[in-house]
Amino acid sequence: MFYTSAFDEFACVPCGITVTNPAMVARIRAQSVAMSDYEIAAHLGNAIASSTDAAHALAWEQSQLGEASAETLVDAEYFEELVAAWSLIASERGIDSLDGLLIDVVAVH
Repeated sequence: MFYTSAFDEFACVPCGITVTNPAMVARIRAQSVAMSDYEIAAHLGNAIASSTDAAHALAWEQSQLGEASAETLVDAEYFEELVAAWSLIASERGIDSLDGLLIDVVAVH
């Protein structure tokens, strides 16, 4: 099962995402105003899973083909930024762990 405890591990530079992609952060902040902590945790969990999938695809293409396609590179970068942005929003809301929020809702494998 997948458990995490510190969002800073995912977004090592939470302030950096506001500099590198302020539009994404602003969009997510605006959306998150009406969301519960559970919804924010679910979006963050989804972003983490998508980022992991994109990283695996990137690693596979690099190992099998010698280089990754532009689409795979863009996907990996986008989902990394999405994790950083949702991590920042979660931190701003005082959510410092997904353990208590998602453990009863769904088991993430």
